[in-house]
Amino acid sequence: MSKDIKDNLRRLQELESFIPELAGFPSRILAVNYEKFIQVLYEDIDKIIGLLQENPELLQHDTEDRLTLSIVSNLRCLGYNASHEPKIGGHVDIAVKKSNFMWIGEAKIHHDYEYLWQGFQQLVTRYSTGDNNQNDGGLLIYIKTQNTKQVIQKWQEHLTSKNLPNYSIQPCEVRNLCFFSIHTHQRSGCDFKVRHMPVILYFNPQDKSGLKSRKQKS
Repeated sequence: MSKDIKDNLRRLQELESFIPELAGFPSRILAVNYEKFIQVLYEDIDKIIGLLQENPELLQHDTEDRLTLSIVSNLRCLGYNASHEPKIGGHVDIAVKKSNFMWIGEAKIHHDYEYLWQGFQQLVTRYSTGDNNQNDGGLLIYIKTQNTKQVIQKWQEHLTSKNLPNYSIQPCEVRNLCFFSIHTHQRSGCDFKVRHMPVILYFNPQDKSGLKSRKQKS
């Protein structure tokens, strides 16, 4: 990429917050190292999660695959090389690639904490290598029950109880319901960082029209 093109992209990048039509594409193109790739990817995933959370009433019966396909489709519309269930040590829920960078995400509807643990284990022991430029992953947690904050707190406690090697937790400064876990990856022996991302899909309106609508459906 020539210097002139980079300079022009940086100018456009400065305007992203003022011009929604740019859709963040300058930042994605300028993400030429792994850390920046991951940062921009999480910013875009958070925006997609926000869109899903706008209409939870329409997603109550959606499966894990259907919800995950919505996220993958939106990532692809943003220009990402994103896919659902590619073969990478098994059929992963989400894989996003850019050059030699790769991020893998596992997605689960929250039923119980051991079910989330199995998803975490799939991510860190089956699909990911933990090698350079592949040392970040994500766990998407679709929550159709109330009190997402409490669910995430209990999930943190459950994860901590598993005594992963060199395990630690970091808060997420961008979205306080998210958190990062870091532990030694069993295959690479290097630190592996997972972002745990709730998707708030609980819907139980208590206004009169909402209660009436629920009775009619039942």
